[in-house]
Amino acid sequence: MNFKTWIAKQHYLPKSQVNWVMSVFFPLARLYGLAIQLRLWAYRFKWLKSYESKVPVISVGNLTTGGTGKTPIVVELAKGLIKAGKTVVILSRGYGARQPKDYSRAIDPNYGDEAYMIQEQVPEATVIVGRDRVLTLQRAIHDYRPDYVLLDDGFQYLKLNRAMNILLIDGERLFGNGELLPAGPLREPINEIKRASLIFLTNTVTQDALRQVEAWVDFYCDPKQKPQILPMAFQMTGLRPIADFKSLQSHPIPFQDLLHRPVIAFSGIANPELFEQGLEAQGFKLLKRLRFEDHHPYSAQDVANIVSIFQQYAAENPDHKPILVTTEKDLPKVRPWLTKETQQAVYQDLYTLQRHLNLDGHWFYDEFITQIPGFVQASPHAHFSRHSR
Repeated sequence: MNFKTWIAKQHYLPKSQVNWVMSVFFPLARLYGLAIQLRLWAYRFKWLKSYESKVPVISVGNLTTGGTGKTPIVVELAKGLIKAGKTVVILSRGYGARQPKDYSRAIDPNYGDEAYMIQEQVPEATVIVGRDRVLTLQRAIHDYRPDYVLLDDGFQYLKLNRAMNILLIDGERLFGNGELLPAGPLREPINEIKRASLIFLTNTVTQDALRQVEAWVDFYCDPKQKPQILPMAFQMTGLRPIADFKSLQSHPIPFQDLLHRPVIAFSGIANPELFEQGLEAQGFKLLKRLRFEDHHPYSAQDVANIVSIFQQYAAENPDHKPILVTTEKDLPKVRPWLTKETQQAVYQDLYTLQRHLNLDGHWFYDEFITQIPGFVQASPHAHFSRHSR
C-alpha cells in the first residue's frame, strides 16, 4: 500500500483512531478550510462572478474525495434525457488524463478514463473534456446545440451556475472522519450540503446512514429549500467476459456459473475495498488483490505483470484455474495494452464486474427535471432563471 492510498484509508477511520502521523495534517486542514471559506464567500457575495448558461446545467458531484458512483449516475441521467427526446452534452475535466485536452470529444481513454467510459456507454450523448468548463460549455453549445448539459464532478465548480445541483454521498463511508483535506476526505465543510438541490445516497445504503444524512440536512439546510434524499443502491448483476465487449448488448454471466473459479482482482479506483468486497459477497474466493492508484494510467508493463501473475497461479492450480476480474472503469485503459500474446493468454478468463444502478433516468426526468421552478421545454435558446443556492 503506497502512502497516498494509506492516507485515503485513514480519512475514513473514526477520529478516536487518528494517529500521530495524521494529526500533523490538522493545521494544514485549518488553512485549507480558511482558503475554501474565502472562495465560497467570494461567490456568495458576488465578488467572483458565476457564468449563466444558455441551456440548463445539471451538476453531479460530491463533497468528498474518492468514489461515490458519479459515473454510472451521469450515464443513467443522460440515458433518461435522451429517452425523453433531448440532446445531451456531458462536460468532464478529464481527470487523470494522460493527454489533457482543452476541448475534445472523449474518444480516447488517454483524454480521461471516466469521460471515455461515459462516451462508450452513452454513444448518443456528446462527452467533452476540458479543464475550463465555462469555455468548454460555450463551445459545446455552439457546436452541438444541446437541450441539457450534465456537469460531471461539478459540485465545487462555482464558476458555472446550474439548474440542478445533485450531491452524492457514499452510504457506507459518508463523510469519513468529518475533517477537511488533507486531514480528512472533505473538499468543503459539511455545511455546504445546503447547496444541494437533491442528494443521492449511493453504494451501500443503510437506515443508520439515511438518518445521519437527514440529520445533516435538518441542521444545515434552509427548511424551505431542503433537498430530497434519494437512496441509490447499486446491485451487482454478474461478470462480463472481455470476449463479449464487441457487443454492447451482451448480458453478464451469472455469478453462480463462475463460483468454482478463484479470482485475481485488480483495480485502479478510489474505493477498491468496495469492489473486492462485492466479489466476496457473491461467494468468490480472492487469490490476489492488485490495487493501483485511482485513475491509474496502466502501462504495457502493468498489464504484462498482471498477465504473468495470472499465468503463475493458473500453472500452480490447473484444476482450479483462476479468472481475472476488474472494473468497467479500468478495462478501457487495460485493453490497449493487451498484445496478441497476452490477449490470447487471458481472452477467455478476463471479466469485468457488472453493477446495475437502481435509477430510471426517464423517471427522474419526469419526476424531477420537469419540476424545476421555471422549467420550460429546454432548447438551445432557453434560459433558466434559477441559480445554484
